[in-house]
Amino acid sequence: MNSINLKTKIASPSEIEKLQGLSTEKLIIWIVGKSKELEIKMTPEEIVIECWLINPEKHSLRGYNEFPDSAVVQKRIGEMKGKKALLSGSEMSGYNLTEISKPIYADLIELIARNKINSKKGYTAADRSISSMEEAPYKRLKKTPAYEKFKSHLFEQIVETDFLYFYGLNWHSKKSIVHNRIKNVDKVVETFSLKDPILKQVHEFLNHRFANIRKQLMED
Repeated sequence: MNSINLKTKIASPSEIEKLQGLSTEKLIIWIVGKSKELEIKMTPEEIVIECWLINPEKHSLRGYNEFPDSAVVQKRIGEMKGKKALLSGSEMSGYNLTEISKPIYADLIELIARNKINSKKGYTAADRSISSMEEAPYKRLKKTPAYEKFKSHLFEQIVETDFLYFYGLNWHSKKSIVHNRIKNVDKVVETFSLKDPILKQVHEFLNHRFANIRKQLMED
């Protein structure tokens, strides 16, 4: 699927930037309300595509910006149609706003017309350029004793075992595993250094204080 060959059915080019400041829930309300005004029936799949084309940063698959994340949007539609009672209708007949969501839509129309919606693209979403496979080891590093001690300024309490744990190693690890893990952790730190400056500082601190240990581990 390629967004270059697709165009929004509901949002006009002048509206897209303003709509990027909406949460997924409010964006769905706007799409459903606007589609009724334009007398355009929108299937769940078309709502997914519309959300993605309006804000691909927030509604694409992790690490794959060229594909929409249908699971997230369809799950939200289900919640809005269920316990939140913000939508009525069905996939076959199309969706409608309820008495609860109609005032929300009216407010959105006014805010958009007055340009009062802040552009906060992806403000509650993870960085979609980073895949979940990359994010998992990052989360592990944040929970290591070295990271937690460094963040609490307990520098003198950071010991050799903290260095090894940071890299997921011990003195009995095979050389092939040692090389791969050190390389992989270094890559994760590089990827997240802008997002998390503390992680970069921890990495530099560990490799300076325990440079001799790293050298021993990396020696053939």
